[in-house]
Order: sequence, then structure tokens, then C-alpha cells
Amino acid sequence: MFLEEVDRVAKIIKPLMKEKRVRIASHFDTDGLTSASIIAKLAMRMDVNFQLSIHKQLTDDVIEDLKATVAEGDLLILSDFGSGQIHRLKPIFERAYVLILDHHEVLRSEHPNLFHLNPLLFGEEEISASMVCYLFAKAVNAANSDLIDLAILGGVGDMLDENWKFSGTARKLLKEAETLGKVSVIRGLRLFGRNTRPLHKALEYSFDPFIPGISGSESQAVQFLSDLEIDVRSNDGWKRLCDLTEDEQKVLASAIIMQRLKFDEDEAGNIFGEIYNFIGRPLELQDAREFATLLNACGRTGNFATGFRLCMDDLTALPRTWAIEKEYKRMIGSSMDWVREGGLKKKEQATYIFGGSKIPEEIIGTISSISLNSNMVDRRKPLVGLADTKEGKVKVSVRLARDLNLNLRDIIVKATGAVNGESGGHRYAAGALIEKDREEEFVAAMEDAIRQHKELKDRIK
Repeated sequence: MFLEEVDRVAKIIKPLMKEKRVRIASHFDTDGLTSASIIAKLAMRMDVNFQLSIHKQLTDDVIEDLKATVAEGDLLILSDFGSGQIHRLKPIFERAYVLILDHHEVLRSEHPNLFHLNPLLFGEEEISASMVCYLFAKAVNAANSDLIDLAILGGVGDMLDENWKFSGTARKLLKEAETLGKVSVIRGLRLFGRNTRPLHKALEYSFDPFIPGISGSESQAVQFLSDLEIDVRSNDGWKRLCDLTEDEQKVLASAIIMQRLKFDEDEAGNIFGEIYNFIGRPLELQDAREFATLLNACGRTGNFATGFRLCMDDLTALPRTWAIEKEYKRMIGSSMDWVREGGLKKKEQATYIFGGSKIPEEIIGTISSISLNSNMVDRRKPLVGLADTKEGKVKVSVRLARDLNLNLRDIIVKATGAVNGESGGHRYAAGALIEKDREEEFVAAMEDAIRQHKELKDRIK
């Protein structure tokens, strides 16, 4: 039913894109940047002029700006947000056409000018916004099937590949990408930076899987490899994971499993996964997770244009990304130090990271995800990260292990409603924006909302 709706909407929007003034707005993370680039490439191939903007969130302020700039009869395309903000968008689709391409939890609304593509509206499983955009672009013109690598990239960035493996509809799209010769899939160690990062740095920055005593420490990573008699250097410089022999990879894998067992890490042997490689891209952009992290770094450090240019195949932007990634790593490193040194507070229903001004608002979601995948928190509870914004508010990011039967979006909507905040998100990852002076009140509301949600689940059982 969802694909039928995609085809129906594509037939209506295609002529509108040629006739109307087009405005595109998208989210700033990997999924948002890839979504924006898919729609931008679609528009360019149709010789359509458009205006594009990238945003941290679809906040009330952003919506007010859209209200002021979207004129009568225009076409506004929203990607990777919009499904949860429809009630606030009504003044726009009362006078202009609005196309929403999203995958977040939905609010329902009907209007002749509103076109809403989200698989959740049809009771179907979640896919990334980039995948929704790809299906739409392909429905407009089958020749756009060459954009499928951007769809896969957005899905990886949005962590749809649980345990480093796509499933369901996302997997069907992965198979399509393989058939089209855009992506190759191999199985290997789940270490980030296999093609470009020195092996000891790959171990240092490994948080999924988390390696107790190694993750977060360069010196311990070097010592770990030395104890295994694996040289950190090669003839050409630092040795990378892809430079290891098959025997060395087996030795390394066994040692990582033993290290995780030593610290009673859950599922200690779960260190292997699927590696997605983009065919025909430069070495630095071949590994999907490396590419996704570069885009995330660009988005979360405010370098939206650089990330967008990479998605648009402008390789002159690549040298700029190394400085951006270095700054991004520094931000994550210092933020994780803050978490380890006392930023975590355990309460009855959830664990909280009170980042304050110590953790930049742009990466509180990333820090929450890394912390949840470490051995620092109780994965049986939601993890709630809070960080001060430049506007004097508090950005909230909530994360949940996928084996827990809770719906974070329902919970955070209820909690933010108690403090007049803004919220949205998914079942396992959600976010909010609240006033600083209501932070304590929000935490109490979160505790109540989680407790009530659990009680409701128990009654349903």
C-alpha cells in the first residue's frame, strides 16, 4: 500500500515541480543530508530551480520562517522531518503544496494540498527518510535508480542496520543496490575505519562493539595490539584493519572476544557484521559507515554545505572534511570524558546524562547512542541525554536498546507535554526541546511517563 501511495503521489508532484516554485528543507544529519541530495538531484535532472535549507530541527522558529517565505501556490518539500509536526504546518498547506518524505512517528492530517509519504502511515516497517526519498525519486523516473547508494548511506547513518545488518524492506533495497552494482557486501569485524583509519585508532574509537579497557584509550589500544604481536606500523605508515592478514584478523577477533568476556560484556562474541562498500567511489568514501560518519560530522559541526557537496559528488569538498572530522572527534572525546567523570545520573526508570554546557547540543544524540552501547549504563533502561542550547534551552535525546518493548516517542511526547516542550522521533530514538528552567520538572515527567508506559504495557499483556 505504501508503494502504491508513492506512485500516486509521484504522478501528482512531478508536474507541480515543473510548474511551481520549489523549496526544499531537510534535517542536518546523515539521513537528512542524503535525503536532501536525492531530492536535489531529482530536481536538477528535471531542470527545476529550487531553494534548499538544512536545519537542526523543525522547530517552531523554523516553521515560522517557512511560513514567511513559502508563497501562495509554492511547493514545499520536507525530508527527514515533518511527520510529527503536521499540526504546526497547517497554515502552510492551507495556501501552498507540501510534500513530506519522512520516517518518524506520525501525526495524521488530511488536506488536498498535503502529500505525506511515510511507511508508518500504512502500518509498514520503518525505513530511513533517504530510502523514502529514493522510492519517490524512482517513481518519478526509473532512471533515478542510480541514487540508491545515497538511500543506503542514509540508512546506515540512521542506524537502521541493527548489529550492522539491514533487515526487512531496507534489506530488499540493499539487494537492489547490489544488483545495480552500486554496493558490495562482505562480512567482517565491526570496527569503524577499516580502509582509512590506523588500526589502533579504530580500536580506540570502537564503541559498537564496546571493548572494555580499550575503547576510548589510544595507549591501551596500542598495548593491546603489541601484546598480540600485531605491529601498528606497515611499510607505508600506520597499519589499517584492511592491511591485516587473515591469520592476524582471526587473532585480533579472538582477543577482542576474550577482552569482552573478561568484563562480562553482553553478547561478547557479537563483534562481526556486514560491511557495505560503495563501488566506484574514492577509497575514503567506499565504506558506508566511514562516509556516514563524515556526513554526520559535517552536519553536527554546522558544515551543512560541505556534507551536501559530498553527497552531490563534489569531491573538491573532501579535503575540508578531514579538519571537520578531527574537530568532531575532539568534541566526542571531550564529551565522553565528561560522561565517564560523573555526567551520568541513575534514576528509577532511566539513566540521565546531564551535559549542560559541557556537551554540545549538536552531538548529545551521538553521545547518548555511544553511551548506550558501552558498559557504562544499564541497557535495560532508556538513556536520556540533556544539553544546553545556544538559545538558552535544553536539547533532549533519548535512546533505547531495541530489545526493550517501549515506545520512546509516546513517552517523550507525554513528558514534554507536561512542560510545554517540543518533541518527536522514533520508537527507539526520540528528541525534544524544553526550557532550561523546566529541566528538573521534565526529568520528573520522564520518570512518570516511563512508569505509566510500562504499567500500560503490563495491563495490555
